[in-house]
This record gives sequence, structure tokens and C-alpha cells, in this order.
Amino acid sequence: MITIRRRLERRFERLRGNDRGLAIVEMAIVAPLLALLVAGIMEYGLLWRDNLTVTSATRASARVASNLGDSYLSDYEAILSLDAALASVNGITIEGVLIYHADAADGSPHPSCFDGNGDPQSANNECNFFTAADLVTIAATDCSTSCTEFPNNSNCFGGMSVNFCPQQDRETDQTTGVTDVGVWVRVSREYTTGIFPGDGVTITDYTVMAVEPSS
Repeated sequence: MITIRRRLERRFERLRGNDRGLAIVEMAIVAPLLALLVAGIMEYGLLWRDNLTVTSATRASARVASNLGDSYLSDYEAILSLDAALASVNGITIEGVLIYHADAADGSPHPSCFDGNGDPQSANNECNFFTAADLVTIAATDCSTSCTEFPNNSNCFGGMSVNFCPQQDRETDQTTGVTDVGVWVRVSREYTTGIFPGDGVTITDYTVMAVEPSS
């Protein structure tokens, strides 16, 4: 009886050993898939958060442009607001900003504000496009008193805002009908986890607000 019992115990021990080996194999198969799933959820969650941040920053920038109306510093302050709101977000780079006359029914920029490839551009009386290089220049410029980049003259002559001029093209008289001003932004956002192909995604967003009436 003792011999039979020992044989049974040894057989059960071997079976338990086989179960442990099978569990290790199963874990080796499942673990990478589980890690990929968790990384994907985290990446999409961070992307969703950053997309909301871009939306919030664009809205704040449009609010600044709306409040300043026909001030020659309207574009300057709107861009500083946008840059400050996105500066703390890792992996986001502003590729370009359009500040435009939002006269379309859906509030989108006028077709002339984009070239044949769909890239933004400045267009007379419609929009001002600021490149990534322009944004660096603006961030380093102090226009608190005056500056050549945003000159204080009604024709916006000699500065960056030469197409959709704040002092000339933005109506602030509510009896005439105030201008709707829009801020459109395109940013590149790097992937955080690196599990997806490519360097990242492009996020575009725009917000429209009516210029605050002065009379």
C-alpha cells in the first residue's frame, strides 16, 4: 500500500509540474498581447486628452482675438495665448496658425486660405497665416509698447498682419455688424508609447467668436 501511495504521489507531482510549465508558456504568449493592449489604451487616452487641450487652447486664443477686436496687437496676443496654453504639453509642436475672417456658414476658413495641397496660407482680406518660424519670432518679440512685426497703423503695413488687418478689416460697430474672427491651428503630436507606426499624428482645430463691439 505504501509503495502504491508513493507512486501516486510522484505521478501527481509530475502532473503539477506540467501544469506549472503550461502556465508559463501561456503567460509568455498572453503577456505581450496584454502589454500591447494596455499601451494602446494609454496612447489613445493621452491622445484624447491632448486633443481636448488643443481645443481649449484654440478657444482661449479666439477669445483673446475677439476681446481685442481691431487692436493692432490682436493677432500677437492671440498667438501668445495659444503658445502659452500648449507650451506645457509634452510632444506637441505648433505647425501653423490661421487667424481669419469667419464668414463661412460653418465657421471654417475661406478656401483662399489654403493652397492646392491643402496647406494654409495668407489671403488678402481673409486670413493671416503664421508659420512655425513666425511663432518663434513672435514668442521672442516684446510688443508691449510697439514693434515692427505688428505695427500700429491702419493698413498693417510692414508687419506680419498684412492680409486680414485688425485695424482695417475687423468691424467692431454692432450697428454695422461685427466681424466673426476665427483661430485655426495645426499641431503635430508625437506618440508617447512608440507602439504605433510613424512619428505621431496631426491635430487640427478651429474656434470662431464674434469681435467684441466697441460701440
